[in-house]
Amino acid sequence: MTEGFVLLLGGHVFRGITDGDFTLLERTAKVVRNLSKDRKLAIVTGGSDTARKYIEAVGSLGGNKFLQDLAGILATRLHALVMIAALGEIAFPRVIEDYDEAALAFQLGRIPVSGGMQPGQSTDAVAALMAERLGLDLLVKMTGVDGVYDKDPTRYTDARKIEELSYDDLEHILRDKLYHPGRYELLDALSIKILKRSSISTIILSGDEPEALLDLVSGKRAGSLVKPR
Repeated sequence: MTEGFVLLLGGHVFRGITDGDFTLLERTAKVVRNLSKDRKLAIVTGGSDTARKYIEAVGSLGGNKFLQDLAGILATRLHALVMIAALGEIAFPRVIEDYDEAALAFQLGRIPVSGGMQPGQSTDAVAALMAERLGLDLLVKMTGVDGVYDKDPTRYTDARKIEELSYDDLEHILRDKLYHPGRYELLDALSIKILKRSSISTIILSGDEPEALLDLVSGKRAGSLVKPR
């Protein structure tokens, strides 16, 4: 496995926080600390259900799309702050808000942790741009599914997991109406465009099994690998 990568932690990883359950987050932080001993990492945190609730609240109260996006960004940055606390001294001590700041943290040997950056842009796109800025050729996304399937596994029991595919294949799958926004999270269109132009590969893993990252490092196959052609 590559010597460095961007780790995109979907909001799924943070879902226990509001109930006082930090188990999954602590497991994830433990794995990251282990990996950081001999790999350079950057982390981007998503918002998932937490972000969606605030986005819906802002919209219901009359806020426009810009304000709704801003609410989502702030939710992701809360998750970034929680992750910084969990990582302690190996993380850059503040939430990263631009890519040059991330590069500086990277050069200082600290893990840059960011959430969203700007309205109109998902954390998928942020993670892709982060990989470009830091010169990394791999993005690992930990989300609510354990890989890419030929159709939505939350709705179809005969869904087949695909171990390796191209971004063109992924785009074809995502165009299928079997997939519903907010229910089956892989990568959005802008992030795929960025990842393709810089030949950055992506691995999709389950956020429920952070230890799978250690399997990847040891050379075992886990999740689904999406590669440029």
